[in-house]
Amino acid sequence: MILIFVASLNENMKLAKILQEQLNTLGKDSEIINLIELELPMYDSYKEEHDGIPIQINNLITKMQESEAYIFVSPEYNYSLPPVLVNTIAWVSRVGDDFRKLFTLKRIQLATHSGGGGNDVMHAMRIQFTKLGAIVLPREIVTTFQNSLDKNSRERILKQFLQLI
Repeated sequence: MILIFVASLNENMKLAKILQEQLNTLGKDSEIINLIELELPMYDSYKEEHDGIPIQINNLITKMQESEAYIFVSPEYNYSLPPVLVNTIAWVSRVGDDFRKLFTLKRIQLATHSGGGGNDVMHAMRIQFTKLGAIVLPREIVTTFQNSLDKNSRERILKQFLQLI
């Protein structure tokens, strides 16, 4: 099972669904995790200490532990990561003794649909996930309003991704 994390509802959700369809065509099960629908409270240590870990995070962690790999589909916000993605990573890193556990040696494919080109969010995600111990694939899936995703490129990238998991 591959988890496809989506950090927005519009074009990035459309891209996630296209990637999920392609994975299904290639014989691989996947599940889309809409980070916005998790409705997580903004992380802070006070909130964690007094309210505990949100139930949504415990459910998400179970899915992450059982998955083979991740695809992160995220827009670019102000030349970096969107708050919903940063917040989710903050929460999942607080469970257990090793904050990197859910990312260590996981294969991650990065994807974006971005109005601004997407290079900065790709760079920010690559840094974040690499520091968390993941193996981030070198090829990225980047679409914009001017440049749609080529079907053959998408298939090649996902086939390479599947070969590494």
